[in-house]
Amino acid sequence: MATSVFSKEIPINSKITIGGKSFTVVGILSEGSTIYMPIDSARLILEDKNNPFFDSILVKIADTSISNETINVITNKLMMSHGILQESKKDFGVSNPAAMQATLQSTMNTMTLFLGAIAAISLLVGAIGIANTMFTATLEKTREIGVLKALGAKNRDILSIFLINSALIGLVGGIGGAILGSIASILINDLAGIGTNQGNGILRFMGTSAINIPLIIGALLIAVVIGMIAGAVPAYNASKLNPVDALRYE
Repeated sequence: MATSVFSKEIPINSKITIGGKSFTVVGILSEGSTIYMPIDSARLILEDKNNPFFDSILVKIADTSISNETINVITNKLMMSHGILQESKKDFGVSNPAAMQATLQSTMNTMTLFLGAIAAISLLVGAIGIANTMFTATLEKTREIGVLKALGAKNRDILSIFLINSALIGLVGGIGGAILGSIASILINDLAGIGTNQGNGILRFMGTSAINIPLIIGALLIAVVIGMIAGAVPAYNASKLNPVDALRYE
């Protein structure tokens, strides 16, 4: 909040204006996007300032393993305080962040598997495309292969040429994917309003992304390896061509 929301960075002991009221910054949290102020001060600027009741109560426990037990105790206390005898008539709700986190983690795991499946299909389609390209290149370069072999090129030389070719195709595809992925990451963060108060609610919930250089390098290496694997069979076939037959090829 102190570094991204206001027009300039807010230091300690500076003045800020909220709802037309002036406040002094007495401390800055190391993380988070929340402003804390005394309840009396908050009632001066909040829309429901005339409401003497609390809208919410936050309870922090030292041991998360007793969270369910704590929820039961809080629920019973509030029901007694509100004079409620039947649980179906509760006029309040108690939420457990640990349960919400578990649900969120399950959702993210499912999404990770889904995206992983899409990535695997994309790799397979890309590998088939590279293999098809290399088979076509082998047919188109048959006479050239015959000439190279007639000039003394060995099977491993032809094999290396076609493997390097397929690796370069994979590298170019990987670079293109990395560029598009980086642009998509930036656009997602921009639409989600990361670092600001703006942005669509769903995107703000799901839209935090980051450009990881080691991950990009790893993706490029995978693209090169997939390209070489896809081009291995066409390269092997090209290296085994008979020079005489290759020179006769029309």
